[in-house]
Amino acid sequence: MQCNEHQPHINSRQQRKLAYRARNRLLSIHRDAQDLKQRVYDILESHDPDASSKTTQRIKSFPWLPNKNCGSWYLPPNNELTTSSTEVYFKSSDGHITSNYAFSLKRLNLPLIELLHQVNSCFLVDSSVRKILPDSFSRTIPVWCCVMNRIVQRYRAEFQQLDENNQDDEDEWDTSLYTPASIVSPEEYAEISSLIDSRVELLYSSKAIVNPSWLVSTLNKPLRPMWIVEGQVQSYTNSLQLSSVDDDKYYTITCCNPSNYHAGSSSKNHIHWKNHSGSDETSFGYYYTPGAADDDSEWGRNLTPDLFWSNCETLLQPKLTDDDTDALIDTIVQRERDNHLNCIPPNSMEHADKVGNIDLWIGSYEAAKPPNCWDDFDAVLNVTDTEYPGMQESLKEQQEQRQRTCFYLQLPVAEGKKDKMELERWMPVGLVFLIHHLQQKRRVLVYGTKGRDRAVAVVLAFVVLYCPHTYPLKLKDTFADFHIDAISQQQQGEADKRYHHSDLRLDLVNVLLEKNGRETFLHWMHTQASLPQEPFADKESLRIVLQLVTQYRENAEPTRSTMQKLNRFFMSSSMYRHI
Repeated sequence: MQCNEHQPHINSRQQRKLAYRARNRLLSIHRDAQDLKQRVYDILESHDPDASSKTTQRIKSFPWLPNKNCGSWYLPPNNELTTSSTEVYFKSSDGHITSNYAFSLKRLNLPLIELLHQVNSCFLVDSSVRKILPDSFSRTIPVWCCVMNRIVQRYRAEFQQLDENNQDDEDEWDTSLYTPASIVSPEEYAEISSLIDSRVELLYSSKAIVNPSWLVSTLNKPLRPMWIVEGQVQSYTNSLQLSSVDDDKYYTITCCNPSNYHAGSSSKNHIHWKNHSGSDETSFGYYYTPGAADDDSEWGRNLTPDLFWSNCETLLQPKLTDDDTDALIDTIVQRERDNHLNCIPPNSMEHADKVGNIDLWIGSYEAAKPPNCWDDFDAVLNVTDTEYPGMQESLKEQQEQRQRTCFYLQLPVAEGKKDKMELERWMPVGLVFLIHHLQQKRRVLVYGTKGRDRAVAVVLAFVVLYCPHTYPLKLKDTFADFHIDAISQQQQGEADKRYHHSDLRLDLVNVLLEKNGRETFLHWMHTQASLPQEPFADKESLRIVLQLVTQYRENAEPTRSTMQKLNRFFMSSSMYRHI
């Protein structure tokens, strides 16, 4: 029997195993994405049948955004639905009870506030394979809205915008917490409410909002969430009223889950058989899973939403088996990788962002394509475990044909959790490379595969040590006084030996790569800066620095694993054990 044929006699556990395969997941996603826009508009119109045609048209003008990762699968790129390039990421785990309803300083989502200031309201799409509303919608977003409303109220008071003329407006500024009644009980609502002020204090004391005056002027109306799931507009826990919101008074975020769930069933029993023709008698079908895009790293075989939608007709052919689909995905992904390597970017700068007032850029793999990269940069730091074919040859060509010396260093750091210790081991070498070339007034690119994680980590460490933690970022006045030759004594006869094309002394690199290389580097830093032996950074200061860097590289998003490595690099040295 084909894997895409209905198998009525298998048990629910076997059904879930089949439903986990990519073919079933992709068909489920495609089904949920169909006519999503019109379905939501119909729900809103039935919710408010007396709404004027002008109001209806206004609602239809609001942009649609995916919540990063899962939500991105449900909005085809270059589609009329995806009307904004603003990136939004509300992480479900921030809203988990086990996370104590956290407020993320790493994911402030300030671009969403800027967008709402322009368009007033938006639709946000996300889903969950386990729950009819993902925790990102039911808890993370409500907490975010409430904290942002209260921090703005606090900033307004500080800016002395409270006076007799606007006290009435201030009294009407809504700082209440709003959660969906079908998900969040009154007891849980009370628990979350009791934590909001501490989250506001965390945001305020962290100074993660680097430009409070911008936030006050931009968020000039309170934020308010509402929810659509299972064909219905949800009511509020605190008022038990349907979430009908005056968008003249609020900036509204309408959270939409496109999936359908079996009422009263557990998360394990939402899976059911669907077919392509609409008849249960057809041979070819699939196991429908609501929230099928969830956990795509587990089932997606490195397929991305963009690749799915650009190849959906091929991937969704009815007669393909599960194995056929897996093989087809692998072919598509490999072809994209090959194209990625062969694609010559027209301008390296299009794939890199300058960091403040420093001759330092963070870029993706495209930014470092040789020989184009040497038109824009003098030194390149590669923070990946792969190297462009032709990179070494391009360095020689610059020297021989253009009489120009360019500089290059690779930190062989694997992506994500594949890296265990190499980022920490090579970090001092990367930092010394940046110091050396920036002191020489050279234009320096730090790049990773996407320029979101490993490359950002190196730049974060650099900013921690060599920049004031204020906006806009710039080098410290004392930056020129850091002498890297003082890190280790030059070995006799070794002074002229350089580490590949980095222009760094070979013996210096070898010292920094020794087991105690980090200790050597940090001890040099304390000596050069004449500072007591206390950590240069902690978790909170790293969050602040990340927010500063994000002002320039919007998609800077180091993984949790990478941030933990930065914490260890700065805080776990033996020289700090007395603290």
